[in-house]
Amino acid sequence: MSKAKKTPLKADISEAASLFSDDRSRGSNAAQELSWASFDTSIQSMATALKKKLKPDVVVGVVHGGVFVGSALAAALNCPFFSVRIAARSRDAGFSTPRALSQMPSLKGRVALVADDIASSGDMLRLGAALAKKAGAKKVATAALVQRSAGYAPDFVGQISDRFFVFPWDYAAVALDARFEVQKPGGVAKRATKNKKRKKM
Repeated sequence: MSKAKKTPLKADISEAASLFSDDRSRGSNAAQELSWASFDTSIQSMATALKKKLKPDVVVGVVHGGVFVGSALAAALNCPFFSVRIAARSRDAGFSTPRALSQMPSLKGRVALVADDIASSGDMLRLGAALAKKAGAKKVATAALVQRSAGYAPDFVGQISDRFFVFPWDYAAVALDARFEVQKPGGVAKRATKNKKRKKM
């Protein structure tokens, strides 16, 4: 009697991976899908370390991946959350280094944590930290869900990996959400609106 074939527990990520131009889901650099459960486990682990070593008063997330990471950390730490829009570079707008596209709230006298999803060059986190200090934070630390092995090392990190990640928020229903649109330099910030493209439940 032959043994029953086991059904793989890992979901097929080919559809999600196809949403990106940098699709490395095939071959040796297979994409790694991070489930919401794995995300929560990483967040709780980071929050435990943060409570022991930093005790932040506020968390600032870099749009857009940092919004998910930062808001989850803020909820776990029971502290306020803010977001900041930072553009890495733009040939059309004429700048090649990261710059802020939204204002940082007043952080006077607070211990601030600046969060993003992936830390590679660290430019976004460095600028976020600099903006937090300029906004009056007495102490600033950085955090990322994933750190690249040869890149910038945040103060707090979920894991170190060079794999291509597909995050839960990379799926179309979340990635196309208008709340995460980046304001153009010199433009007026858009008010968050409900994304009409999302399917009604």
